[in-house]
Amino acid sequence: MLKKGIKNGLVSDRFEGQWPKNVWSVMEDGTPLEAQLESAEQGAYHGYPMQTEDPFCEEVIKEWRIRSELA
Repeated sequence: MLKKGIKNGLVSDRFEGQWPKNVWSVMEDGTPLEAQLESAEQGAYHGYPMQTEDPFCEEVIKEWRIRSELA
C-alpha cells in the first residue's frame, strides 16, 4: 500500500532526506491509510487506518479516486 500511495503521489510536502514524512493510501475496501516515517536511515514507515472523524480522511479518499482513474 505504501508503494501505491507513493506511485499515486499522495505524499506530504515535508521530507526527511529523500523520504516523505507521510504517505496516504486507500485499501480495496475503501479504508484510508496513513503511514508516518519512522526511520529516514532505513526508509521505514509505520502505517495505520485513518480515523473517520479526521476531516483529511475524505480528502485522501477523493484524491485517491481521482489519481487512480488517471493511472
